[in-house]
Amino acid sequence: MKLYGVMILLALMTATTDIAKDAPAKSVRFVYLVSADRPASKEYIRAIEHAGRDVQQWYAGQLEGRSFRLHSPVVDVVLSDKDAMWFTTHPNGKNEASWGFYNTLDEIKRLLGAQPGSDGYVWVIYSDGPGSSGRASRCFAYLPEDDLLGLLGQHPTQKDPKRWIGGLAHELGHALGLPHPKDTKKHARAIMWAGFYGHYPANCYLTEEDKKILLANPFIVPAEEK
Repeated sequence: MKLYGVMILLALMTATTDIAKDAPAKSVRFVYLVSADRPASKEYIRAIEHAGRDVQQWYAGQLEGRSFRLHSPVVDVVLSDKDAMWFTTHPNGKNEASWGFYNTLDEIKRLLGAQPGSDGYVWVIYSDGPGSSGRASRCFAYLPEDDLLGLLGQHPTQKDPKRWIGGLAHELGHALGLPHPKDTKKHARAIMWAGFYGHYPANCYLTEEDKKILLANPFIVPAEEK
């Protein structure tokens, strides 16, 4: 292996084992979860960080400067000992479509001691395991391989990275407590409905109800505190 390859591998392993312990309270923590049978990708790391910063700015634009804090480093690289297919084929609950979500959640709990909802983080996990549907619950969002490909413009059918960054804004909204809008016709372009399909960033929005919920959320802070 060439020297630069060794240096990259060591840097990635260090990011896994030497995760910063002095992160600010109540921050959004992005994790790139690397399966045992797949190489870590510097392109994915850069794309996740770019998406996180872009969505942070978008929320600030919607909330008069208030937004979420980012963890430091912005992206933690975590190496799993599970192969990529395990995440969506290992039974975990009655709904097979949710296995990827629950297996990823269990893996983050096992590897990082994550306790979404009680540990001061909103966890956003990008997994390289196969999957086409992001999901979220309180303080936890799961985005599978399709989202990673989308951030690089490599998704087979939806090539625009902005659609996938908008998808992050949608799932992160759920993790921050936002529901789908009650009136989906009136708010068809809301980020919490279908606004991330071709309308992010300029032509989608948070509803007034979304803003009210977020402004009462301790993860949303003034610009000077981010």
